[in-house]
Amino acid sequence: MKIAVIRQKFVNYGGAESFVAQYADVMANQGHEIHIFANQWTESKHPQIHIHPVPALKINSFIRSLSFAWFAGREVAKGSYDIVQSHERIFHQDIYRAGDGCHRQWLEIRKKNLSPWKRWSLRFNLFHRFILSRERAIFETEACKKVIAISQMVKRDIESFYKVPENKIEVIYNGVDLERFHPQNRWGAGKAVRQKLGLREDEVAILHVGSGFERKGTGAILQATEALNEFPWRLVLLGKADWPRRLAGLPASIRDRIIALDPVDDVENYYAAADIFILPSLYEPFGNANLEALATGLPTVVGKNCGAAEVIDHRINGLRLEQVDDSDEIACALNYLSDKSIRREMGQKARVLAETFTGRRNADEMIRVYEGLLSKK
Repeated sequence: MKIAVIRQKFVNYGGAESFVAQYADVMANQGHEIHIFANQWTESKHPQIHIHPVPALKINSFIRSLSFAWFAGREVAKGSYDIVQSHERIFHQDIYRAGDGCHRQWLEIRKKNLSPWKRWSLRFNLFHRFILSRERAIFETEACKKVIAISQMVKRDIESFYKVPENKIEVIYNGVDLERFHPQNRWGAGKAVRQKLGLREDEVAILHVGSGFERKGTGAILQATEALNEFPWRLVLLGKADWPRRLAGLPASIRDRIIALDPVDDVENYYAAADIFILPSLYEPFGNANLEALATGLPTVVGKNCGAAEVIDHRINGLRLEQVDDSDEIACALNYLSDKSIRREMGQKARVLAETFTGRRNADEMIRVYEGLLSKK
């Protein structure tokens, strides 16, 4: 099949972005011709993956999203494709993959703690109004034939806000690279990262991966550190943030136990260096980082507003948080995982769970959707 895939960024970092890169590789390895339409990209060496540059006016988020949607449609129209699959909210596509979740649900969650003025500003923000208008068109009209939700949670969110035609939405979970993210990495690359970060062998490394300080729940983790028991913990933060400013208000005794870094290319080695993974996002459609942590054999702590929570068995292969903004609940979860034997048993079961989420399974389920659409053309 000849497949057009639309995403503003085609890169190897970031949850939704790295998924597209992995998906393209898996599909190309099966012989499909993949055409990527992106504004920012990392070159692919695969002969079956072709990059098509899409311009965007980077004046502000509204103009950038609007212009990318328009230019992407123009560029795709220059060719002929069996399937046009968008990972962005654009004007026309055969399939929309809701990897960013339901924007309206995110706004509902976000506005709960805002002042009346900020709520008003959020309501009339041009970027949000554009995204919401595209969501409605994608979910309720013929601008899109099929919607792929990446969790049952996202499917419920969409159906609660929009009049979606019956059978238009399917749930297809993400896949994870089980070789790149593997428990065996702990003894080589993981140990090297621990040495680089100055982590002692007895220290329990708590890893948090994600850019977006507010949405990813990073602030709640920082608050929770002050309630942790006296075990030798260290917190490793990977993501885009103004770390000096974010950490400035913490006591020096806490701040000295935190390592905050920008995103890295070899993130798999940081998972391998960790003992616990935590992602208490306010809203997370699924969270590739959760799958990556599970695949590495890490006990994983997730919030109830995360799609991955629906596949995790509480206290079996991970922990689910009921209140992601409750620093005491977060601290309680991390204190529970301070026990090495609990971490070991939970980590082994985490890997078993991750092994059911392969890239091949994801690709096969997507191909089934493609074939269903093509049979109706």
